[in-house]
Amino acid sequence: MVEMTADHQIPVLTTRLAVAVRKKLLVFVWKDTEFHETKELNIPDRIKAMAWVGNTKICLGFAAEYALMDVDQDKLTELFAPSGPAEQGPMSTLNSLYNTMSIGSRGGKPMVTKIPNNEMLLARDHVSIFLGLDGTPTRKVGIEWSGAPEQMVGYSYPYVIAILPKHVEVRNIQSLALVQQIELSSARFLNQGKLVYVASTSQIWRLTPYSFSTQIDQLVEKHEYQEAVSLLDQIDAVLVENKKEKLRLIRTLYAHDLFRHGEYDTALSIFQELDTDPADVIRLYPEMISGSLASQPPEQDIEEELFRPASIISSRSKTTTTTTATGADKGGKSIVPLTGLNLHDAVTYLIRFLTDKRQRLSKKLSSSSSSSNGAAATSGQEGEWLRQASLVDTALLKSYMMTNDALVGPLLRVQNHCDVQECETILSDKKQHTLGLSKNMVYRLGQQTEGPLRGVLPTIRYLQRLGLDQFDLVLQYSRWVLEKDPVHGMDIFIDDLAEVETFPRDKVLRHLESISGDLAIQYLEYIIHELRDTSPDFHNRLAIAYLDKIMSIAHGEATGKSTHYRAEKILFRLPMDDLFEERAILLSRIGQHDQALDIYVYKLKNYTMAEEYCTKVYQEDPDKGEKMYLTLLRVYLQPRHHEKPLLEPALDLLAHHGSHINASEVLAILPLATKLHGLFPFFEKYIRATNKESHMDVVVKNLLKAEQIQVEEQLMYYQSRAVKITEDRMCPQCNKRIGNSVFAVFPSGVVVHYSCKEKIEQTQWKLM
Repeated sequence: MVEMTADHQIPVLTTRLAVAVRKKLLVFVWKDTEFHETKELNIPDRIKAMAWVGNTKICLGFAAEYALMDVDQDKLTELFAPSGPAEQGPMSTLNSLYNTMSIGSRGGKPMVTKIPNNEMLLARDHVSIFLGLDGTPTRKVGIEWSGAPEQMVGYSYPYVIAILPKHVEVRNIQSLALVQQIELSSARFLNQGKLVYVASTSQIWRLTPYSFSTQIDQLVEKHEYQEAVSLLDQIDAVLVENKKEKLRLIRTLYAHDLFRHGEYDTALSIFQELDTDPADVIRLYPEMISGSLASQPPEQDIEEELFRPASIISSRSKTTTTTTATGADKGGKSIVPLTGLNLHDAVTYLIRFLTDKRQRLSKKLSSSSSSSNGAAATSGQEGEWLRQASLVDTALLKSYMMTNDALVGPLLRVQNHCDVQECETILSDKKQHTLGLSKNMVYRLGQQTEGPLRGVLPTIRYLQRLGLDQFDLVLQYSRWVLEKDPVHGMDIFIDDLAEVETFPRDKVLRHLESISGDLAIQYLEYIIHELRDTSPDFHNRLAIAYLDKIMSIAHGEATGKSTHYRAEKILFRLPMDDLFEERAILLSRIGQHDQALDIYVYKLKNYTMAEEYCTKVYQEDPDKGEKMYLTLLRVYLQPRHHEKPLLEPALDLLAHHGSHINASEVLAILPLATKLHGLFPFFEKYIRATNKESHMDVVVKNLLKAEQIQVEEQLMYYQSRAVKITEDRMCPQCNKRIGNSVFAVFPSGVVVHYSCKEKIEQTQWKLM
């Protein structure tokens, strides 16, 4: 036993060795490399088995009992000693387990194994129990082996292994389930550690595990989902790819399997813990509950979809996990038909699942409605929540109708998201129409001052779900909402919902134009910017709407931009003596840049705006930008309408952007009377830019030359590497000549057959 202690801040390595001799326990102690002391402890019985379970504690196994020995304090504690006639608590459990161990005992050998998580495993006859290092039980049940272990129990993460008379048995340490039986009738000895070896009197075998991913896939293939979850829970995330996602998917499979076999309570509890999409759960039920979901094809092969491209799963034939009325699945268990009392029980547990899901969705929707970040940031999420809420409330209504009609009223009296058409059909059949689902009452319910459907929000949600088939109703009842609350009312037509996006856009636009021009602009911006509608008609109507807005509000600005309108069609609507900036934008749109610059310079007299116009073009296309700067220089120096040439702005332009303008063309345009000192900034920038380009070309040339040399050196290095295969060259794996066979070279230079390379890299449970 090795421990680290500290004496006067100097670490000391302490090593202890315990030896059992008849009824004595000898303890030898070394500190660092020097022998320190020997203890001789008297023991009441002969020691049959022992194991260190702590730095100073040894668990001892006698012929009929177990005890803990503290070698520092010379204290022996019996583990199963009765504490009195009224035993309760952990010791009562411990003695109960020990009595179970003793039933049918034939005086088998005691066995002690130290396992992780500060536990030890004690065995007698065919039962092993788990204890903590203080001697108290850690689990209510122990391992029941298929026979009495012959020699000892070993541990190899995450399995417990024992030698039985005719085979070696492997069990999951968490679930205690039997994992594998290996037929080895002559095995007598078993070690404990990362590498597991089994030995007989004349042979030694090594047990090598399959990869965890392969083991999990095999368990899923056999429908042993609970065992797969147990194994996946215990292993580290680095040992299996996508552990968290895989664990969720296996638990989903397990819940489906439980549901097929009539364990509805446990199945729905797992779906609830996983927060499963309600559609996936509702689809498991008959059409009277699942409605339109029943007509949708079920998932063809859940395991294939969840674990593709796992080799074990992808290589087997496809299976189906859909529920059938009779028969058995691949696991051999009979499938329970979902009818009669079984259906009633399943629906009862479904109500629990749907109620919990409804509360979660309600919190999410309430949080989204009260958020100050705006609807645009959460519109996608909110749309998904509303879809789920509709499925949940509709299925809940149907479930209440089947199990308890009295709960239908309370559900419909509060704000709900029931599917209008499905629920109207159900309620009309039972003559239980309510105000909440009546089309003719929508307006009156929204206008009332009290009640769960008062205000515009319930009406908005109602109209959003009507869809294209009842579009006329949407137009009819949306008018009062838009007039009362246009901000929220526009959600009827611009929310991120599938039903909303199917509304005919031209009819919606005409409807909004009849109410407010601002609403029409908002809708046009939505279909152009959000839905990416490139129809020229909508873009033209948006541009015209902007212009109409500008004309109605003096010097107003449009709130959006479009690039799909036809500028020439809009130009004729602009006044000749106003809206010069807008005219310049449209002239630029059709390529009349000189006229646009002329407006900036002589109409608006804004030289900065003209310069920024050219700079923007230069940033998008340098070649086109250089021509634009030259065009602006001509506008300054060669005015069209007999204005006086603007020499000062022209010189400022050359001083700022002279390096982007061809010098020869500049000199041809400048007036002959231009003074040389005014051109000094231009020439300085131009010469500096020219020298910079020349120097940059030299740098690039030298860098390319250096890169060429590096590539040539690398080529020489790779060409110099070689592996010589002679007639005597042997493969270190199989000890055969490599000869003309396909071979592989490891980074260390070792040469092996290619097939041997695959054997080295492959891991599996096998006997060696």
